[in-house]
Amino acid sequence: MSESVHHRDEADDSKTLTRRGLLRKGVEIGLGAMAGTFLYSSGALTAAGESALDEAALYAEAKKEGKVVWWTAHYQLSAAEAVRDAFVAKYPGIEVQFIRQTAQVVYQRLTQNIKAGVREVDVFASTDEAHYVTLKKQDVFTVYTPLGVENLPPAFRRIDPDSTYHVGALGFVVLNYNSKLTTPPQRWTDLLEGKWRGNITLGHPGFSGYVGNWVVAMWDKYGWDFFVNLNKNNPKIGRSVNDTVTDIISGERVVGAGPENFSLESKAKGNFIDIQWPADDAILIVSPVAILKDAPHPNAARLFESFFYTTEYSTALTKTFNYPLRTDVPSPSGLALDRVKWYRNKVERLDTGIPDAIKKWRETFGV
Repeated sequence: MSESVHHRDEADDSKTLTRRGLLRKGVEIGLGAMAGTFLYSSGALTAAGESALDEAALYAEAKKEGKVVWWTAHYQLSAAEAVRDAFVAKYPGIEVQFIRQTAQVVYQRLTQNIKAGVREVDVFASTDEAHYVTLKKQDVFTVYTPLGVENLPPAFRRIDPDSTYHVGALGFVVLNYNSKLTTPPQRWTDLLEGKWRGNITLGHPGFSGYVGNWVVAMWDKYGWDFFVNLNKNNPKIGRSVNDTVTDIISGERVVGAGPENFSLESKAKGNFIDIQWPADDAILIVSPVAILKDAPHPNAARLFESFFYTTEYSTALTKTFNYPLRTDVPSPSGLALDRVKWYRNKVERLDTGIPDAIKKWRETFGV
């Protein structure tokens, strides 16, 4: 799956290097296996040979650029706004411009930009991990090891061995339900029971990375007959996984395969919605983040991606009921990540599984 990273022979450029690792202007060396960090400035490209670049120096260069452009599908709009506000509070003088769309929509928009040669995006954040496999093959990402990435749980520190993308968010697809129910579904297979006919809400894998992950997981666990039988219960199908929350709050539907974060945030506001951790596994969504190689604001992009591993970022996430990336920040659900019974699709499976699932979904549900 992974592409190898080709490194320039530094020996040929030894005369251009100082003890601090200064490189001649315009040359970039891929140091994916190291924690080297690059600064782009009007003069030269500099690299720190130590484990991390001084944050203040990166901030100073980023501040000259003045803004970062972030396209994200990671979480609901309120969480994206909280992340933006926390970053601006920590790093005044750098504006965050972002759009929040479903994963497939934001991915299509990015690929159109790439084909047209439009340099608009600095940081790309999808909930479909397979997007990064495809884009990495196209060599559109910068090799970068963010500051503070060691603060991630060990299992998530190197999801790409070549450091072209990193974990940006963690979330779950769970059973969500109207809290007026006395006995909500306990397992995914409970949704196949006839008593839920006309009462189920789902998102669409053709739009949502969360839903695509869930569909592939259910397919692998129970076979496609799970969806053939689910269709008999006449589910309402929206687009975003967050549409399930809207349907339950409005009373249009009673149960669904939805997000734990937006459901809990809505519950905290007094709405009749709650979540059930499925006995047959919550579906863990590992959502990567990457910097475009032709990012218009490369230093601001590096500072912004590094921000993902700070206490401030994880705290901002928990305020909107998203899971923190740092284990020293308590989770909003009250369950630490290692206490959740979860299932995670392998990225190799998602690479082919989601496109196949979208096709079969449309054949089965007619949408």
